[in-house]
Amino acid sequence: MKVYRKKRKIFYLTKEDKMGIFSRDKFRLNFFNQFIFTINIVVILVAYTIFLNKVFSPSQIPYFNFISIGFPVIFFIIVLFLVYWVLVSVRRFLLVLILSSGLFYPIYLSYPIINLNKKSTEISDISVMTFNTHGFKTEGTQELVEQNLTDIMFFQEGGEKTHKKWRETKLKGYYYEYFAGLSIYSKYPIIYTNRIESTNTSSSGIAGFADIDLGTDTIRLINVYMEPMYIDKALVKDVMLSETKEEIEQSSKKIENKLVNGMRVHENQLDFLIPFIRKSPHPIILGSDLNSTPSSYEYEQITKYLKDSYIRAGSGNGTTFHGFKFPIRIDYLFHTQELEVVQAKVIRKKFSDHFPVIVNYKLHNN
Repeated sequence: MKVYRKKRKIFYLTKEDKMGIFSRDKFRLNFFNQFIFTINIVVILVAYTIFLNKVFSPSQIPYFNFISIGFPVIFFIIVLFLVYWVLVSVRRFLLVLILSSGLFYPIYLSYPIINLNKKSTEISDISVMTFNTHGFKTEGTQELVEQNLTDIMFFQEGGEKTHKKWRETKLKGYYYEYFAGLSIYSKYPIIYTNRIESTNTSSSGIAGFADIDLGTDTIRLINVYMEPMYIDKALVKDVMLSETKEEIEQSSKKIENKLVNGMRVHENQLDFLIPFIRKSPHPIILGSDLNSTPSSYEYEQITKYLKDSYIRAGSGNGTTFHGFKFPIRIDYLFHTQELEVVQAKVIRKKFSDHFPVIVNYKLHNN
């Protein structure tokens, strides 16, 4: 009787087979995906140029600061690329995720959905608001402030006549100082005040300060309004509706010139503001409409010496300007290390083209 034995087939796994989903053959890109990947890398490299704002000023190379304005849009495009690679190539997804990981913190500065800082459990000593009121042009703006009164209030873009009438009726008990569009209100006595002048006499930007007596300490309050860029909706609409190459170039050049001029004026203002901050004999709270994003040269210069109060305790969408459909964060409260942030929030009610920012502080030396 013959016995038949089945021959066993022996399979040898290659190195690429053992790699499973990371097999080179499995994820070899066709020409179209190679092109998409190349575009993806270029976008990431462009996004990383925002870090050059730490090195180059607008008077040296202004175009890196341009990227800071559109950075949320660029980051959103990178997220779309990540979604695409999840569907097409897991290996490319992981590679793009690693390459773009350094861009998450800059976007976090505008959208701290989950705050990475440890929140204070202390009871606050003082509450502070900064708010560009847009000249109180919209009905309800004053009522918004009255419903959210704080111990200290910084206002930008407000006429003195409006403030005078308002102060006499609704803000009795506050000490007050006005600087040609800027105002500081304080429940604590103002003991010294002055403007912080720059050499650019044509600038609409302005800064002023007031020293207040808390009884146990003196705090220096600085109100800053950086030069506006004068980019209105009509100008942006001209670019969008331009039909010929010449019209697009002409409209785009107008925007470019306004941005470059505004950024250079900002640099001039900072040349006077930063030494004033460095030489302050007192702890500082600075309220501002910087007309600049958290990825900008302006923000980089100020945060060398002051802490971003909202980032210390705020969470969620931190954007403060809604004048365009594209939300950006340009209004800030900053502080020195003598103060600790207990709570921070943005009041998202549209009475001005800006949202108020409110921060509660604890004094360390109390």
